Amino acid sequence: MFKDGKLILKENLTETSLKTEHFWNILIVDDDSGIHEVTKLALSGFEFERKKCRFISAYSAKEAIDILKKTPNIALALVDVVMETEDAGLNLVDQIRNKLKNKLLRIILRTGQPGQAPEEKIIHDYDINDYKSKSELTTQKLYTSILTSLRTYRDMVAIEKNRQGLKKIISSSSYIEKISSLEVFLSAVLEQLTALLHLTDYDNDEELPSFIAAISEDKCIQIAGSGRFHNIDKDVFNQETNKHIRPFVMEVIASGDELYQDGRYVIYRPSVLDYSGFVLYMEIEEDLDEMDKDLIRLFFDKSTVAYENAALTEELEASQREIIFTISEIAEQRSKETGKHVKRVALYSRLLAKAYGLSPQEIESIYLAAPMHDIGKMAIPDEILKKPGKLTDEEMEIMKTHASVGYDMLKASKRTILKMSAIIANEHHEKYDGSGYPKGLKEEEISIVARIVALADVFDALGSRRIYKEQWDMDNIVKLIKEEKGKHFDPKLVDLFFENFEEVMQIHNTYHD
Repeated sequence: MFKDGKLILKENLTETSLKTEHFWNILIVDDDSGIHEVTKLALSGFEFERKKCRFISAYSAKEAIDILKKTPNIALALVDVVMETEDAGLNLVDQIRNKLKNKLLRIILRTGQPGQAPEEKIIHDYDINDYKSKSELTTQKLYTSILTSLRTYRDMVAIEKNRQGLKKIISSSSYIEKISSLEVFLSAVLEQLTALLHLTDYDNDEELPSFIAAISEDKCIQIAGSGRFHNIDKDVFNQETNKHIRPFVMEVIASGDELYQDGRYVIYRPSVLDYSGFVLYMEIEEDLDEMDKDLIRLFFDKSTVAYENAALTEELEASQREIIFTISEIAEQRSKETGKHVKRVALYSRLLAKAYGLSPQEIESIYLAAPMHDIGKMAIPDEILKKPGKLTDEEMEIMKTHASVGYDMLKASKRTILKMSAIIANEHHEKYDGSGYPKGLKEEEISIVARIVALADVFDALGSRRIYKEQWDMDNIVKLIKEEKGKHFDPKLVDLFFENFEEVMQIHNTYHD
């Protein structure tokens, strides 16, 4: 947060130097120690993208496999063909590609006996990137092969990271309307951005140190980070001071623009929501050109739009939930019943829907739709609805109309929850054996959501005191539900109800009247 002109961040994240020496990991596989020394000497001054080579030696194919299993992100392997056996190098290539499933490692085969392994056949049969005779491999040719291979490795790693990042973006975009998924989405954006700009530590597979934060006047609302900011959360962001980051972020927020200085890139965008805006912070060792900056700006802008859309969707859903429960409670209170009844029915219904195997979306929808099951009672006259004694046959027929009235009230809506509410209102008094009302539906003719709410509603109604009856004890409620299995209630739902009875009672006891 911003307090006394300071941006709050986690202090132990600040001491890492921006400029860290990195290397390209190169594996030399040869049973001749002299080859190792000559290779290292020839490449001692080699540098690509301001990173030197770090050499790892293996003197047999078996040793090479062990190293590859334990050492991540080896960019290039220089492999001798003939070692412990005449085809040890070829077998090693086969294991790398097919057993270790390593498709990124660049492989250059080297041989002192080219006649034993003809170049045309080796290039055709094995997934290698170059094939050289040791006698022809001058320092200049070695330089060329190494440079070409590392450039290819860099690009392949970038493509793979692009693919993984894009996969995460596509996956998270399908449920971005949920605020709880926002960090996943923003993390995927950061990962994709890093890959597109080649901003990756290839030897250690370290992510770019960066974060996106939604800032209000005095605190961080939401944050997602990568690299050394991977585990940062809004509480950490709000409670710890970061003297290295604060001046950059404060200057950018004050200017309302962006700043690129000393390997740090900060962008600020104001928000259309109640927040002051969004901050993107990145620690970038490589120089950024204007095209790179344009790409970063584009990704950041799209991310903030996604955040705002998610927040607005969450607000709309929260308002919808509040309206539904409020209307449902009003309907229940008309008949002198408590608002906790609709809350319990909603929770029982969600529990049963999950146990039955409905989709997450259906589970959430039934939780929101179940409270509307008796909405039609709002049209029932007080003298019938609030009558303390038993209803006459004529009064009972009027009372039964609340099911179809509720359906008529809701059926015109095109909203998923209200459409489900209409079905529940119309069918929650139907019975599994066909003896219910208003249509006498039976078994699978009754919607599963209505069958679920029917059981939840009866269980809770029996355990609650009503104007026309006293509260039942739990033993009698359990006995009735078991007796009505296959009659009033779906047999499978009754079984699931008792399989999850402990959770049912937790809801009952937590939200008691």
